[in-house]
Amino acid sequence: MNSKQTFENIRDLIKANYPLIYAVTTEYNRSLTYIRDLSTKNGYKFQVWDCVTGLREHKKVDKNIEFQEIAGCQDYIGLLDYIIKTTDEKETQSEKEIFLIEDLHRYFDQVETFTRLRKLAEKLRFYDKHIILTGPFIKIPDELEKFVTVVNIPLPDRKDLEKNLDYISRGEKIDDDLKKHFIDSALGMTDMEAFLAFQLAKQKVGLQTKEAAQIISMEKEQIIKKSGILDYYQVNQDLESSLGGLDNLKDWLTKREKSFQRKAKDFGLQEPKGILLVGVPGCGKSLTAKCVAASWKQPLLKLDIGKVFQAEVGASENNIRQAIETAEAVAPCVLWIDEIEKGLNTGGGEKDGGTNSRVFSTILTWMQEKTKPVFVVATANNIQALPPELLRKGRFDEIFFVDLPTKEERKNIFKIHLKRYGQGSIVNFEELVEKSKYFNGAEIEECVKEAMFIAYDENQDVKEITLKHLLAAIEPIIPLAMTMQQQINFLRQFGKSKRARPASKEFNEEEITVEEGKTVLKTKAEKDFDIYSE
Repeated sequence: MNSKQTFENIRDLIKANYPLIYAVTTEYNRSLTYIRDLSTKNGYKFQVWDCVTGLREHKKVDKNIEFQEIAGCQDYIGLLDYIIKTTDEKETQSEKEIFLIEDLHRYFDQVETFTRLRKLAEKLRFYDKHIILTGPFIKIPDELEKFVTVVNIPLPDRKDLEKNLDYISRGEKIDDDLKKHFIDSALGMTDMEAFLAFQLAKQKVGLQTKEAAQIISMEKEQIIKKSGILDYYQVNQDLESSLGGLDNLKDWLTKREKSFQRKAKDFGLQEPKGILLVGVPGCGKSLTAKCVAASWKQPLLKLDIGKVFQAEVGASENNIRQAIETAEAVAPCVLWIDEIEKGLNTGGGEKDGGTNSRVFSTILTWMQEKTKPVFVVATANNIQALPPELLRKGRFDEIFFVDLPTKEERKNIFKIHLKRYGQGSIVNFEELVEKSKYFNGAEIEECVKEAMFIAYDENQDVKEITLKHLLAAIEPIIPLAMTMQQQINFLRQFGKSKRARPASKEFNEEEITVEEGKTVLKTKAEKDFDIYSE
């Protein structure tokens, strides 16, 4: 629902005599302006209360707004008593009134607050008087739940941002393509944040250059990071040059990229919902998320589920709603949820009051019902910790299993990292591929970096590493597949059980076995974690 539809919904609720409306928003001034205009057009007396200025009536005189303070309403008890009084007295009963009250949820722990509101809700439905509460998250006492209607105020859409940009430009003609870039760059910002970003871009480089869009994007990056829940990533990897192997996954993603084209929409193609990548740690699941965003030329947002949870009641649920709202405002985009099984552990609801379950339910419902082009890339290492609801069709378009790289894939990964670090002297990879058996992609990258240290330590005038340096770097490494043998074998059996689609064109048939005479020492934590049953 966009801004226009949301405020039209509030208008309809008022016309239907809904007494208590809770508008969830952090944009107090934008919400106030919309509701004040709605009040003026429909002949309502409009009054606003906050804990600093008390209750003030807003009157529109010509094109200006004048304020008239109402005595005795400085505190919230005085305010609620005043509303009760205007409802009881015959002289004021017939007045059409809207009371906009900011941050009253701060006082919901006081019994006199929700008791007064409950009594008011029962009375106001018979009169044309309405209370609209505004606050950054939903916090409603059980006693009020049946009396309050909740409306979520969305972030500004394209039309809202265009109005902002037109105001900043002061009539200056902006190329249509540039204007689209500016608005795309500002999606996901609040009204005030977009206003300031447009202002900054105009001040620095003007509104006639592409650099202005970059300035706006950089401001958005800072704003998203400040939220502490979503991280904004600047990425330059692509699927072909940065990701070794995983050809089935690459082909699938390349086909889905075309769904964002205009002709595809005319044909009736739907944008993909997302993918779940499960499998062996260190084999490119997280890198895939970065490569998808870069290849599709879409912003990459990372959801840190650990930051979602807060001690304050209702804050966790609000955090996940805000994160989803921001991602949808930025859309089309890629939303990366790393190690999703750790954040969505639904056990122990009795200990956290069910917060974890509610956050999990919010994410699942959104993934099922979302209509905005937010492509979710979720990664998971521990398959047993994934709830069954997450694995069923409809949440994700596809579930891919990422196995240890095959011989050919290891060769490609070596080539990618050698090229990345400017090393081009290696031409024979046969011995490297054999010696790096059971290695994942992350371990191969570390081999290349370690070989460079070894070569430089031998001779500081060295230009490139040799095969000897790489083999020396490989020798002391015990791959994770050996350390966590049981767990990795369980993962690989899951991958071959047809419950997930293989990310590579061929299965890696190399069985993980410890060479005779060798032992792999494990910590107690590794031993405890490495116990899997069918």
